[in-house]
Amino acid sequence: MLFKQPITVLSALASVAVASVAFAPSASAFIVSSNDTKVTLGASDVNQIFDVYFDGNVNTQNVNGLSSLATFKFLGFSTVGTGANTKTEAKFKINLSNTSDSGITSRTSALGFNTSSGTNLNINPVGTTANANGSGNTRVESGGLFSNDRSGSLPNGFGNVDVCFTNGNNCQGGGNGGVTTGNEGSFTAILAFKGIINSLDLDNFGVRYQSIDGSSNNVTFNGASGTGRGKVRRKVSEPATAAAIGFVAITAFGLRKKNNKLVSQS
Repeated sequence: MLFKQPITVLSALASVAVASVAFAPSASAFIVSSNDTKVTLGASDVNQIFDVYFDGNVNTQNVNGLSSLATFKFLGFSTVGTGANTKTEAKFKINLSNTSDSGITSRTSALGFNTSSGTNLNINPVGTTANANGSGNTRVESGGLFSNDRSGSLPNGFGNVDVCFTNGNNCQGGGNGGVTTGNEGSFTAILAFKGIINSLDLDNFGVRYQSIDGSSNNVTFNGASGTGRGKVRRKVSEPATAAAIGFVAITAFGLRKKNNKLVSQS
């Protein structure tokens, strides 16, 4: 019994340790607003991850089952250029899933949002391929889900966004790009800002839906289109998860060693 009791205590301590690391306030700038619509990221927040959950509506009417999920991983800031041409690039790995269910199918064809420095966002001209101008320009790395960065507005009453990512020529979507129900895809997006910045806000997240089929609230859709607004949910960063595992392992080793000593003395 002398050996089993500390193990039970150890399990409790391990749970507390993991919870403490997961929910302890961060010294970084990584903050999700109280209304879950905005996230703030700083230079020390490399590898921080957050989810954005999107609802869906057609003609401004909510459609049950029409939904998407975007997971953002912040890869950090980098500075390019010199003097008056200095720019800061903020890099993100984004995974987009179409989570529509309850008999609704759709295609999520564009993802957009605002930034804290929207007026300084250096976006390639509409109609130019996203990565045409390379370093120092907002762009999408080749080989991912979306190929174009654009500015403008999402339809269906959503309004303007500072930047959107799509395979179409504007934020309205179009073409056959995006992800269909039950599928997902990822891409790497780079936001380029004039000058040097060490933090930014992202908010007003939205998606464009097309090819909506199915029924909701006694309304049948056949190839309809719509939009969705996003709510941000913070996730535990990879370093925090590793720290939790390491802390638990060290605690386990210490308690087990102490316990073995007590057993040997009994």
